[in-house]
Amino acid sequence: MKIKKPNISYELNIVEDLLPYIYQAKMEEIDIVKKRIKDVFLTDADLSHISFNEVIFENCKFINCSLEKSSFIDVIFKSCDLSNSNFKDGYFNRCEFISCKCIGINLSNSSLQQSYIMDSNFHYANFDNLSLNYIFINESDMTSVNMTECKVKNFQTNATKFINTNFFNTKLKGIDFTQSELEGIIVSSNYTELEGAIINHFQAAGLIALLGVVVK
Repeated sequence: MKIKKPNISYELNIVEDLLPYIYQAKMEEIDIVKKRIKDVFLTDADLSHISFNEVIFENCKFINCSLEKSSFIDVIFKSCDLSNSNFKDGYFNRCEFISCKCIGINLSNSSLQQSYIMDSNFHYANFDNLSLNYIFINESDMTSVNMTECKVKNFQTNATKFINTNFFNTKLKGIDFTQSELEGIIVSSNYTELEGAIINHFQAAGLIALLGVVVK
């Protein structure tokens, strides 16, 4: 499966103080475009309803910030800490999350398309009702993530932890988990989420426990 990479210009303006651009974007209702945002540390900031196009966030910390209903097109998050920030109702297209800390991030009711996640920690993240299409999650940690009622298409994963992940009402048909960890997941009582999922023998033995069967 081929994921489209972010289409980012080589000529980006370096930004080390983001708040003036946020203020301008909100006042004039304009997008933030072609910026390299470096070493910015924001707490409890309001970045909601803003469109970011052709932007690289590098070594930034957005802790408990609101980015609700914001859009990110051709955007790279590299070595960023986005913990407990709210991206609810957001839109992501051709984005990358590289070596990011995203503990407790809220992506519920958002759309994530043509995007790549690498070496990132999403412990306790909220993916409820998230639409995922052409997504590759590689060498990351999705432990205790809520992925309930997600719409998943063209989804690939490798060397990623899905431990105690909640897949309630999320169809996993066609997803190959054999190169990742799949343990203690939560599904509905009729297990329809697992129909058509691709797993290995070790994972199958663990999932049998969901049926109340003991394997000796």
